[in-house]
Amino acid sequence: MSASVNVPTEINVGIAPTAEQAGAHAGQVAAEVLREALAKRGRARVIFASAPSQEATIATLGASEGIDWSKVTSMHLDDYLGLDPHHPAAFGQWLADRLPEQAQPGLDRIRTDGEAAAEIERYTQALEAGPIDLVCLGIGVNGHLAFNEPGDTDFNDPTLVREIALAHASRQQQVDEGLFATLDEVPTHALTLTVPAIMHGGVIVGTVLGEPKAASVAAALTGPITPALPASALRTHASAHLFLDEDAAGSLPADFPAQRVGTN
Repeated sequence: MSASVNVPTEINVGIAPTAEQAGAHAGQVAAEVLREALAKRGRARVIFASAPSQEATIATLGASEGIDWSKVTSMHLDDYLGLDPHHPAAFGQWLADRLPEQAQPGLDRIRTDGEAAAEIERYTQALEAGPIDLVCLGIGVNGHLAFNEPGDTDFNDPTLVREIALAHASRQQQVDEGLFATLDEVPTHALTLTVPAIMHGGVIVGTVLGEPKAASVAAALTGPITPALPASALRTHASAHLFLDEDAAGSLPADFPAQRVGTN
């Protein structure tokens, strides 16, 4: 169990010169977490975000040595309701397209082609089936965490999975990142893991890239810990690592305590 969302802890922040280097460092940390879990228990469980910011992280992790993916269960943070599960922007499909072939049998996708209530129950049971060793995630342009939106998030939510109406900023982000051609194509609702579900992960490894994320990153790392900015909850986790490129770190104070990575 992670720290209470009311108790700040020290978050490990690394800033890299480029997006590729930030993602590579995140992937290396994630790989070590999985290797340790496999060595200790012979099994590992990981939850992934599905977003362009995660490309290099997942690629690095997938290529890392010492990970027997046949013994890894992979899940993901959220997915759209009302979207064809095989649509390239569907988060389960996006993740399936990027995980190593050996990982495919262990991928438990959120199902969006049935009743939302039934899938919430099924995925909740899957999450509760064992410890979550690792959560790989990003931060939204509006500070959302998974699809927990500002003003519609409960840090003490008793559920692990819920249905949510997507904020305009979150839907526009999908267009701006090239996942959909127009705003009208972006679904309006999704299933998402709650903040407590994310906080139950043993280690959190985040990758946040680009200038559009800079304001939310700075607010999440230096402002109040509040459901008005869901990503601020990361500062309450006992083992959280956040990797930024220079653009995403651009609004942090000059004296913010971060490690420079990828400079050698």
